[in-house]
Amino acid sequence: MKPPANAFSALDQPTQPPDKVASQRLFQFGRAALVLAAAGFIWDAGGQIDGVTLTGLGILVLASLPVLNWARHRRTWFPAFEVAMLTCIPFYAIPLLSHQSETRTYPPDVLFTSSAAVLIYLISANAGFAFVRIPPKPARWAVTSLIPQHAYRYVPIGLLLNSVYLYFITFTNLVPAEFAGTLRALFFGVGTMSTFIMARLWGSGLLPKGQIWFLITNLTVQIIFLFSQLYLINGISLVALFLIAYSASRRRVPWVFLLLFTPVIALLHLGKSDMRHLYWENERKPPTVTELPAYFTEWVGYSLETSRERDEGVVRQSTIFERASLIQMLCLCTEQVPRFSPYLWGESYIDIPAQIVPRFLWPDKPSSLMANVRLGIYFGLIDPSDPFSVSIAFGMIAESYVNFGLVGVGLLGFLFGSIFKRISLLAQDVPQFSALGILMILMTAWSFQAEFVLATWLSSLFQASVVCIGLPLLYRHFTSR
Repeated sequence: MKPPANAFSALDQPTQPPDKVASQRLFQFGRAALVLAAAGFIWDAGGQIDGVTLTGLGILVLASLPVLNWARHRRTWFPAFEVAMLTCIPFYAIPLLSHQSETRTYPPDVLFTSSAAVLIYLISANAGFAFVRIPPKPARWAVTSLIPQHAYRYVPIGLLLNSVYLYFITFTNLVPAEFAGTLRALFFGVGTMSTFIMARLWGSGLLPKGQIWFLITNLTVQIIFLFSQLYLINGISLVALFLIAYSASRRRVPWVFLLLFTPVIALLHLGKSDMRHLYWENERKPPTVTELPAYFTEWVGYSLETSRERDEGVVRQSTIFERASLIQMLCLCTEQVPRFSPYLWGESYIDIPAQIVPRFLWPDKPSSLMANVRLGIYFGLIDPSDPFSVSIAFGMIAESYVNFGLVGVGLLGFLFGSIFKRISLLAQDVPQFSALGILMILMTAWSFQAEFVLATWLSSLFQASVVCIGLPLLYRHFTSR
């Protein structure tokens, strides 16, 4: 059963102000959750608030303010910036406030400097967002709907194609390495748009029951495939995009799903470093599709063992795979730079301009991953003779600090805040599937990619924009002539 044709037409209209009662309820819930979380961390610290706890609480509050204001003021733009700020809570605030293992090896002054860096980033980002108020009028091509009415019937096919692509890229060697980035942008872009459209239709009550199960099945398959690569963030990003698209339509949080999904993520996170050590350092053969049940059973076993060791106070020696967290990488950077190593003064950003050149025009174009590789080599975390054997996530905050210190962190935050605000204002009264509307969807999806360095973030966003915006623009140009 297909949704009625007018359902897609309604979805592509400029977003109307949401229901006042639903928005106020969402705001009140968010505010209460923030207060309870802060109180819980203070209670856990025994009521003693040191510098790290204070800055951690500041991160918690400043990361939450944008989305609270978005709900309170009934904003009509898609919450790309708001989501980007929220990602600082799980990646930085919670590890600091809960004194997780990845922070225990660093002295208080390093932890304070690291938490202050995140705080500076959030203050600057919120300031940049508030600074931009009235954007120029957008061009006509940017506000014209790009998706033809008849194309909506193929939306479920786009979701299925992304599932098939993930199977081939995860469990086979059929995809040539030189085409992997381009194909990923193509299928991930199509999959992102398909997931968004179907989630919005579901949230609006316009998605038939059969397609609801089709959506759930494909998302489940994609999450399993993504988790099997030992990168939880990719699967979490997919789920978060679905939740935001669904909740933005209904202004209601799907509690049943969150209560089921959140404990699963927490459990897998505990055993992630052990699995990475086993499958990456010891180079164990990745699982096949039929081996996935045993693979995840093994993963859960390591998670339960890690949980038991933590309860018993057992401290294990840190490995490179346990250090693959953003707060850990930021602490490493603030400890080493500039005390033992000089600032890079923009060296990790030099490959950014090259990313806009298609690889077929420049076969030897530097990979967007080179910035991450440079940082890994700079801190002695990876072998220069085999730099792509291990991927260590630094994130843009740590990268900006290594290049320009706290000034670079503040400048990065201000630029991101002002750019996101400008695009949000431009896109708030345009069709959802115009160039600006689609860009907001993509930027929201990329807001979760906090582990990327700037070159990788911009490159992957650019590739997806070419697929989801550039190709429809070309199609519309030639069909309208």
